[in-house]
Amino acid sequence: MKTVYLTFDDGPSVNITKELINILNENNIKGTFFVVGDSANIYPYMIKSLNESGMCIMPHCNMHDYTSLYKSEENYFKDLDKCKSTIESILGKRNLNFIRLPGGADNKVCDINVLSKIKESISKNGEYYIDWTIAVGDAESKDISAEFINSRIRDEGGLYDVEVVLMHDLGDKYATVESLQGIIDFYKEKGYKFKSLNEIEDWEIQYLKDINVLNK
Repeated sequence: MKTVYLTFDDGPSVNITKELINILNENNIKGTFFVVGDSANIYPYMIKSLNESGMCIMPHCNMHDYTSLYKSEENYFKDLDKCKSTIESILGKRNLNFIRLPGGADNKVCDINVLSKIKESISKNGEYYIDWTIAVGDAESKDISAEFINSRIRDEGGLYDVEVVLMHDLGDKYATVESLQGIIDFYKEKGYKFKSLNEIEDWEIQYLKDINVLNK
């Protein structure tokens, strides 16, 4: 059995998140959305729409401000807790146990010692910080095309039994919308099962740890 997790960072936005939901629903696929608390406050109805469609909603950060966010371990967790509180104020109490660190778990913005403490605390809390096996490239440039994204997926996707695909649902990510069906078709052809992180199994968690994608 091979599994792929389609994940989306930095939303919600109105236009892009809505289009992604439509495509995922048409394919009967549940994605995982790592949301920004500030955006969730502005568009709570999009968080509700994600939830009503059965998507997995997890915290990314409250304010996507690296300088403030990664100033200290205390700053990071204050920001994370605000994001979690925002999600729960919209949807009610829930298990928000998967976290996507802004910039990833090996980002070069945060001081290495602060980052190490953040990751250690997340693990001690019984939670998971998760990176990705492939980034589609939609954060690299506003000029990225759907053709570029689908070509990267064909070249670099399908290498692992458990894959985590990183995409974004900010308001200008039209190429992500345009490429999503092609991404889905690629993984279908490769025999992958689509799941959200709400459905992850223990063996998949261990597999992702072993390939340094989760709690590394």
